[in-house]
Parts: sequence; structure tokens; C-alpha cells
Amino acid sequence: MTEPTPRTPTSRRTLAKAGVAAAVGVGAVGTAVRLTQHDDGPADRPGGALVLSADDGSDIAALEVPLELGAARGGVRETDALPTSLYSMVGVTWRGDASPQVWARARRSDGWTDWTRMPVLEDRPESDAWRADRHGTAAWWVGPSRSVQVRVAGAVPPGMRLVLLHPASRPEDEMGITAARSTAADDVQAPRPEINSRARWGAEESWRNGRPSYESTIEQVHVHHTASGNDYSRTDVPALIRGFYRYHTKSLGWSDLAYNFLVDKFGRIWEGRAGGVARNVRGAHTLGFNSDSCGIAAIGNYEQVQAPDAVVRGVAAVAAWKLDLHGRKARGRTTVRSEGSDKYRSGAMATLRVIDGHRDTNDTSCPGSNLYRRLPDIRARAHELMTKPPEPSNVVVQQPADVAGAAVVGRGLKVVAGRYDPEGARSRYQWLREGSPVAGATTWRYLCREADLGSRISVRVTTQAPGRDPVVEVAEGGRVQSPVDLQVKTRRRGGRLRAKVSVTSPDGIGAEPTGSVSLTIGGRTVERRLRDLDKPIWFGRGQPLKPRATRLVVTYSGDRRFQAREVRRTVTP
Repeated sequence: MTEPTPRTPTSRRTLAKAGVAAAVGVGAVGTAVRLTQHDDGPADRPGGALVLSADDGSDIAALEVPLELGAARGGVRETDALPTSLYSMVGVTWRGDASPQVWARARRSDGWTDWTRMPVLEDRPESDAWRADRHGTAAWWVGPSRSVQVRVAGAVPPGMRLVLLHPASRPEDEMGITAARSTAADDVQAPRPEINSRARWGAEESWRNGRPSYESTIEQVHVHHTASGNDYSRTDVPALIRGFYRYHTKSLGWSDLAYNFLVDKFGRIWEGRAGGVARNVRGAHTLGFNSDSCGIAAIGNYEQVQAPDAVVRGVAAVAAWKLDLHGRKARGRTTVRSEGSDKYRSGAMATLRVIDGHRDTNDTSCPGSNLYRRLPDIRARAHELMTKPPEPSNVVVQQPADVAGAAVVGRGLKVVAGRYDPEGARSRYQWLREGSPVAGATTWRYLCREADLGSRISVRVTTQAPGRDPVVEVAEGGRVQSPVDLQVKTRRRGGRLRAKVSVTSPDGIGAEPTGSVSLTIGGRTVERRLRDLDKPIWFGRGQPLKPRATRLVVTYSGDRRFQAREVRRTVTP
């Protein structure tokens, strides 16, 4: 595949902002980072933390800065502990083809993590077509953290940079998904699995550089892992993939995500590289063997933990579908021509398993020893899908659950039940405030209270049936607000009108409304902030109102916690 000339990994604007924010440790863009270690709340020292910022229009905060490593001790050099603003992913990049040994640790709310080896990212485009000169580690998902420290053993490559990322969570990340299946064609046995689209995980398509390339067939499936860590939740996954995407395109200069598909530890499948899941998109995942192949990456580090059965099922489902479309055998072998890797020279013929691991074609530990040991299980499961009509594995949503009612303090919301296959499926409920469970709120009804003011209320519906995996949906109830008491007193004499307005919360609500009110009469409008309503509002002092101007409209704009309100009053001369 011909990779387009990459974009500059980090904008000058982003680095300039970082340089200002971290003025204690970073004098100017391009200056190496070396901050004094301070374990007692370093991120709280004004001006002493590296501050991430987002590109225009993006909610992925990022920072890329050069590193200064201390003196070598036993062949190991390390940075000081670097206090930061909030981040959740860390990577290290450099120039050239070196493969340094890199470790990192992060400071989370419960203290420092252990030192973690960050493997060199070998999933990349072909070297003869790649124009980016940066290599790097896998991006490590550490979760919310506020300090980082890096350690390097052996020779230090030039241009080593620290990359910190914090993909913000989005409300849609909480939404449940189904895993209903549909057969792609009459002559294909293996069903197409449910695949979460790029739009579902929130791809910013303007970051892609160039158009997808396509192959005429699929002969192999190469299995990878992202080596990014395993401590993530279901709702973290979309943000995690957004972080991979940003790291691949901006920090490493690639044209897109390297992998065609990703599978999380819960078995859910996600579209990776753009171009269409049903088409033979050429990826950039397996150096020398991207031709006529599909790359599937399991999200996690399976050198560190066992590969869950859910991952085996998810990888097998994609592999079976893609291979069956082209008449391949999941447990078979094939002979392919190498386009040049560190294990097979260019032009060499390699006989490989149809479903293989990245280490079979390149000198790498990917996909991790624990996932590599599960490849026979993946092949067996894929073979079963390709030769035997599968039973539905989980509850299927035929009509999603919904929420009815008004999100108003003192009023109730209720779940409108969905329809499911099988018919006997039963649902349980957990109401959420801004995505977090509300203690004790586990029935199909919910009474909005003052504690909910300004917060979004939703309900998580978990539906299960014997012999099926449960399906999880999140239905939105809306932002909880309160009405206001809008009082208007007027006095009119001829062409002059005096109005006194008050906007207050109803009895029993401690919070007070904010915002503004507007008054309109005879084509004239006056707007006042609520905090300035202690003085009366006059019309007609300079230019008297006309006698026919008798309709006064007073409108409160509303705010996050309080509803808008309008009052109409007839005022005669």
C-alpha cells in the first residue's frame, strides 16, 4: 500500500500552548522536559505541570514534548517524575528504526503504577512506501493520571518524545449495543457479526490522509494485540480507540488506524481502518504481509493477562465472516509472497496458517503469548461458524427501550419496555445520573429530585434470557430542570411604562436561577441579567410608546437547571 506523505505529528499551536502551560519545566517548544521529582501533589503546583490541550474542534487533549533522560545507571536512564494535567494514555516516539526498551509508570489517584514495559509498535506500513520517519511504542492506556515517568534501557534513539493523550468521554460512549447477526449472502455460511462503525466510536474523518486501497481477495487473517493495557471498562473503549487513532495519525504520521478491525475484551467488534467493513481494505498492520489479508487487533496486552473467551469469540466471528466470503478454510494453510519483513525477505514464499499471529510473519511478540496460544481455539470457532449455522448467542433487541415522562423536579420518569428475541427475556434497570448509578434507583420508575437539578438522567436496561448473553441499552431521560416563578408588575402612564420583574425558584428548591430576561413591547426590547433585576425597567422615557403598543412579553431564557418561561401582559395607557 502506498501511504501518503504524513501530516506533521503535532501542531505548533499545540506545542506552543504546552510550552506556556509548563513554563517551569519547558522553556520553549523544542526544549527537553526535565522537571524536578515531587511526589506530594506535583500536579497541584501552579505552573509546574505539563498541560494537555486539544486541537481545534477535537475533544482529545494531547501533549507531545521532547524528553531529557538523566545519567545512565546500570545501562538505564530515566526522566524525573513529570507532573501533568489529566491524561489517560501515554506513548513514546523517536526518529529512525531503533527498537529501544522503554518502560513507563503513571501516577493515578491510588498512587504510582508499577513500571510497565511499553513494546515497540511493529504494526506499521511497509518501509519502502512509508514517508514518516517516526517510530514508537504502543500507546498505553493507564486511565486517569496526573504524573508520568519514563525509563529507557540501552542506546537512546534520536528525537525521543513523550506523547500524552486524554480522549474525553462522550455521552454516546455509554450507549448499549446489540450483537444481532445477519448473513451477508445466500452462499455464505458464516454470518456477519455486529460491527460498531467508525462513527460509533467517534472517528474524526478529517484526520485521515489519503484514500483507502483495496485488494482483490482475502487469503489470510493476521491476529494482533494493541499492547495497550487491560484495565479498561466497557464505556472506556470508544475513547480508547479515539486515542489509538490520534496516536497513529498525528504522533506517528500514519494515514489511518493500522488495523482493519478491533475486538475489546468484552468481545465487541469495532471497525478500524476506513474503507468499508465488507470490502477488502488493505491495512497497515503486518509488515510485508498486508497484501490480500485482514488485520484484527485484540485491545489489551496479552503478554500480561490471559485472553478471555469473549476475545476468542469476537476475533473468530470477524475471521470466519471475512474468510468465508472468499472461500478460505479457517483451519487451513496458504502460501503467500512476502513484500519484505524482518522475518521473510521481499519475494520469499511463505507457507502460513490462514489465521496466524503477527509473530508468524515478523520478529515481534505480538499478539502476546497468551492470545497466541488461543489461536487454535479461534480457528476452531471460526471453522464452526463457517460450517454450522450458529444459534443466536445473545438477546436481540427488536425494539429498543425508551424513557417517557418529564425530567422535572418532583415529577417522574418511567421505562417504556422494548421488544426482544426471545420473547421471554426479562429486563432489570439502573438509573444513572451523568452516567453514574443512582443508589437504590433500580425499578422501572424514577422520581426526579433536587439533587438531579442540571444533571442528565438515563437508565441502563440489562435484558437477559436463559442460554443467551445479556444485552445492555442506555435510554436517555433528559436533563432535569425546575420551573421558575416569573412575576411581572407594571405601571403605565400614557407613553411611559415601568416594569418590575422577578425570577425565583419555587418553594422547596434551594438553588436560584441564573441567566437573563427580555421584555418586548411595541417593537422595543430590553434585556437584563437576573442579578440586575433589583431596578425597574422603563420604556418610553425618551420616545413615548404609541397608544396601540399594549402587549408586553416577558421571557426568561432558562439555564442548565431551570426551565425557560414566558409571560404575556396587556398594559393599556
